[in-house]
Amino acid sequence: MTGHYEEGALKGLQVDQEKLGATETSIDENDLDGLLVQLKDMVAENELDVNFPAHILNQAREILDAEAHHVDLSQLQTLVAEIAKHRDLIANDSPYAEVRAVVDPTDDPEVSANTFRAWFLGLLSTIIFTAVNQFFTLRYPTINIYSLVAQLLSYPCGVFLAQVLPTRKWNLFGWHFTLNPGPFNQKEHMLITVMSNVSFGGTNGTAYITYIFQVLKAKSFYNMTSLYDQAGFQILSALSTQLIGYGCAGLTRRFLVYPPSMIFPKCLSTIALNKALHGDEGRDKEVNGWKISRYRFFMYCFIAMFVYYWFPAYIFQALSYFNWINWISPENVKLAIITGTINGMALNPFPTFDWNIVYALYDPIIYPFYSLLNNVVGMAIASFFIIVPIYFTNVWNTAYFPINSNDVFDNTGSTYDVSKVLNSKAEFDVEAYSKYSPPYLSAGYSIMFMASFAGYLAAIVHIALYNRQEITKGVRALWKWTSARDEHEDVHNRLMQRYKEVPEWWYLTILAISFVFGCIAVAHYDTGMPIWGLVFAIGLCLFVQIPYGMIYAITNTEVTNNVIAEFVAGYAIPGKPVANLMFKAFGYIACAQSIQFAADLKLGHYMKIAPRVLFSAQVVATVVGAFVSVGVNAWALANISDVCSLDQPSKFTCAGARDFYTSSVIWGAIGPRRLFGVGQIYNPLLYGFLIGALLPIPFYLLTRFIPRSSPAATAARYIYIPLVLSGMSNLAPYNISYGWPALVVGFAVNYYAKRRWVGWWEKYAYVFTSAMSCGVAIAAIVIFFAVEYHEVDLNWWGNEVSYVGCDDAGCPLLAMPASGKI
Repeated sequence: MTGHYEEGALKGLQVDQEKLGATETSIDENDLDGLLVQLKDMVAENELDVNFPAHILNQAREILDAEAHHVDLSQLQTLVAEIAKHRDLIANDSPYAEVRAVVDPTDDPEVSANTFRAWFLGLLSTIIFTAVNQFFTLRYPTINIYSLVAQLLSYPCGVFLAQVLPTRKWNLFGWHFTLNPGPFNQKEHMLITVMSNVSFGGTNGTAYITYIFQVLKAKSFYNMTSLYDQAGFQILSALSTQLIGYGCAGLTRRFLVYPPSMIFPKCLSTIALNKALHGDEGRDKEVNGWKISRYRFFMYCFIAMFVYYWFPAYIFQALSYFNWINWISPENVKLAIITGTINGMALNPFPTFDWNIVYALYDPIIYPFYSLLNNVVGMAIASFFIIVPIYFTNVWNTAYFPINSNDVFDNTGSTYDVSKVLNSKAEFDVEAYSKYSPPYLSAGYSIMFMASFAGYLAAIVHIALYNRQEITKGVRALWKWTSARDEHEDVHNRLMQRYKEVPEWWYLTILAISFVFGCIAVAHYDTGMPIWGLVFAIGLCLFVQIPYGMIYAITNTEVTNNVIAEFVAGYAIPGKPVANLMFKAFGYIACAQSIQFAADLKLGHYMKIAPRVLFSAQVVATVVGAFVSVGVNAWALANISDVCSLDQPSKFTCAGARDFYTSSVIWGAIGPRRLFGVGQIYNPLLYGFLIGALLPIPFYLLTRFIPRSSPAATAARYIYIPLVLSGMSNLAPYNISYGWPALVVGFAVNYYAKRRWVGWWEKYAYVFTSAMSCGVAIAAIVIFFAVEYHEVDLNWWGNEVSYVGCDDAGCPLLAMPASGKI
């Protein structure tokens, strides 16, 4: 029930401010009963809100638990005054310290994002960086340029254009404009960042569908040139999968964008970088004795990380995988299994000194501390209390394989050769399958699937229990077909009311057009996917995008439905690997894109960018990015010799596409029935669905009904079952070394410093993580092109010691039986 106090009981806690401020002595006992009733309502509405100050709730409960004639009126008056302060924050700023730290409660409508500079730089970054990312999806090791890089590089470019462009005002058929309206402003800069986000800033760094094109085209995979070589199929598929999520996002605004409780922590980091670059000092010039500006603090941290990252990335790589325990006995199998940071479970107090690993899964500053703690606890529970016992008792024959690999194995312990179960038409061959082997999963990979199954339902159940009021309000606004922006009276929604909202039919039009494109792509061309499969995939997205989006907006934890999309497609469209790929593209990417688009809408909401300008920028950048991805991908596949083969001389081995290929065979050809069906080896993993549906309920009941004064009551408020399961599902190939260091940093900055030096935290915390991330990103690009692309190796002990022995090799616990098969 996150954030209800900004709209619920606190607004009803109407205290006579003159009496409160003028007398400051006591509250008239005649008012006592009314105040107690209001306090009771406040506690009832906010006891499940992890962001509501716990000390206020505890004080309120102490008063409510006391008998009426024993109520400490002085304590009550202090409490009411503190609540009044929160009411003032709700009305004039934000009740969330994270938002107050970087988001201004003011707006200058004369400052516009809709400038020539913003569009020029946004489209330029879209074209250049999308092309680079797309080209390098084919190569391993690859390189990804994230929107953070575009945000950093576009600032000096914008300042330069503001210096050189003419300031003359033009009149084009009554439309007055200028190429240079003045200094390069933050709204322009954020519009460029949003265009980068939607075109190449996502998880894949490019159009998701292009991986499928690589699988279809390459001789190493399906070699289906009859389908791939049709430009219409590629263009329609790319536009449909990229835009369909945007059409869905328009329906989520009432749930994910307008409510103040949907804070989107990652957006706040992006805004902090903007403010640092534009010299915005925030509201305090000096905090906790620190006078340094945000910009200078950013530059110091950025330069320090840029220099330092050369050590773990190139000069002294043992700092990255710091598996020092294994150096004692590199060939000790059990030691590598338990403590190894590469292929083991990483029980190691100092597993890394590489920021790229520290923030790879969980940025310790962006993640709220309770969210980070839930995720890492989930990883620890799964690692040492589930996976290790399963492995050492050889459940599901897991001891014959590496403990935490995300590879799929055959009955000889080798990587599963999917080509052996396909015929010449790339169709599943039952006879060849029976002669070869069923697929086997590692212990870590098995539990990852079980946790994923559990996490999908747990997220839905948790949101239904804890966030009912947000859901109800959004559904009510959707039913009335109102914008819902007017229903929220916080300062940011009030400021945005001066801008015209995007009409609902704009989003519905995008959804309809992209749906038609998708229907043509899957039906007219030989994909094997029926139209109802496309409808089913989009329906899956519409059903889960709001609960998954809410969890992301509140906790910064993404619940992605890629596994469930493959699983459902395998049952719904069995024996058709290409159809499975297409279903996954629509079922997964539509939901992921929808949530990402909603996050960008929140960015615009925070920065007070006109919604119609933001809409236009997102759509244009998405379309341009899709065409660039398709074009570069087609050129690369046509012009790189022997592309996607394992021995391609320039390392264009298509590692990402190879994962797609294997998944399509496992889920689409072999199918989940042969892995998880009744009587099959991995059938028990399906209990994950039941566990996920039931597990949030007892913790919800504990939060509601255990004694309020007990420490357990406070702790129960911060137990977030979907996050615990999300941590479990992040294993294989990741291990606790990607969680524990982040938790240490998060405790130091987001727990200790935030409570002791809140002013310092508000001014510098998000700037710090942006600087560190930028330093890593820029250094990684320089290192890649300077010394990795042409293989300038630095061979010495510090770059070799981590990769010696069983941790690197992934030695299994048990050797294969004498027969050579299990």
